[in-house]
Amino acid sequence: RCSRDWSSDVCSSDLTVTPSGPMGRGTMASDPAGTGSVDILVGTAGYPRLLRWTMSWPREDGGVRRWHSYALTTSDGPVLIDPVMPDGKTMSHLEGHIEQMGGYPAASILTNDMHERSAYLARTQYSVPVWAPKSGEGEYEGKPDRLYGAEDRLPGGITPLPVHAAFAGDTLLAWTMPDGRVVIFAGDVIMERPDHLAFHGPSAHPKSAASDADIAASVKVALDPYRDRIAMVLSAHGGPFTGDVAAALRSLLDG
Repeated sequence: RCSRDWSSDVCSSDLTVTPSGPMGRGTMASDPAGTGSVDILVGTAGYPRLLRWTMSWPREDGGVRRWHSYALTTSDGPVLIDPVMPDGKTMSHLEGHIEQMGGYPAASILTNDMHERSAYLARTQYSVPVWAPKSGEGEYEGKPDRLYGAEDRLPGGITPLPVHAAFAGDTLLAWTMPDGRVVIFAGDVIMERPDHLAFHGPSAHPKSAASDADIAASVKVALDPYRDRIAMVLSAHGGPFTGDVAAALRSLLDG
């Protein structure tokens, strides 16, 4: 089905994204093995406030590789987190929800320098600006519209929390819901597993943290002001985690 949606004006059924490259960056390609889904995490079908869309691919070891992206309703308009192009059926569901959330997105916000994904496609077609971590400067394949740091207010009132983790641009994003609870978009810093949360761990990147202990120390400082209000920790891969968030964070950060 060809439709002019918020991220492409070509036949969306012919497009998906395949993980590629040594660090897992995404490129647009035809990949019939990829499947997508959309889940409303906060709100209802008639009034979605936070949703996750996921693209999944089978791994050679029999597991599943998942890439998660998010959209949230804000006073500035819909905001996308680490957007990836879904398959055609998923796109049909997603564009309907995005319309209910306010129409064209106000921004795509990246959680690190590895998550440019489909953000530039959304910008090219519909002028959705790309916000990317300042700490990832020099690592981007494209050119973000804005580089942000800890001192910046992001679209939607999102608060950036830079951390020292696997990649140069790693940043947690804190979004406060209307009821005061907080959602943490963890990118590649914290991975969701069905029954626990885990660190991505150090990478081969020269700016990577040296150990999980170093990552834990940095994340603990960043999250300290929010710990008693965190309702969800949402990662860019894995899971999804469905357990007790407070207990999982205590185990991860406090040992």
